[in-house]
Amino acid sequence: MTTFYDLFMAPLEKRWLTDIRKTIIPSASGKVLEIGFGTGVNLQYLDCDQIDSVTALDLDFRKTNDKCDKDNITFVKGKAEQLPFPDASFDTVIETLVLCSVSDLETALQEIMRVLKPKGRFIYIDHVLPDDKALATLFKGINHFWPHIASGCNVTRTPHLSIARHEIEHIESGHRAHTIFRYGIVTKH
Repeated sequence: MTTFYDLFMAPLEKRWLTDIRKTIIPSASGKVLEIGFGTGVNLQYLDCDQIDSVTALDLDFRKTNDKCDKDNITFVKGKAEQLPFPDASFDTVIETLVLCSVSDLETALQEIMRVLKPKGRFIYIDHVLPDDKALATLFKGINHFWPHIASGCNVTRTPHLSIARHEIEHIESGHRAHTIFRYGIVTKH
């Protein structure tokens, strides 16, 4: 079943996000936590031979992609700011387009780093406040009403800058669409 979100995201997926996902999601390995699992769009990009298990965390669950063995997926209701897992539980944490809508960005990032094993990988894609002044002004104007109609999505955040303040090392990072989308793979020290 196609959701409103899927229809809204389709042009962005086609133009930018699919290429980003194909580039970074296959580097996930071991025990994987995906925060904001949604419709499971990232499953098709996982290298299932490198994955021991996937824990899918979301506030709600919808129809998912069937690429990997469903027996390897555990569905957990929860939010990024209060991850219900012990410290150093996962080899990889994936977050795509979620940090825009968490209630507390810093707490969510602290939780991600807490559940990630030392030398574990954090894979992320986020839309951010663009560097371009005209686009940034537009985003700031839109942000007055956008969170109210888009489930709390905030278009003026800069999670990539918050991520960089943690004890991490970038393996890969980049941006697309006039710096609207930022992505990366980092390892935890």
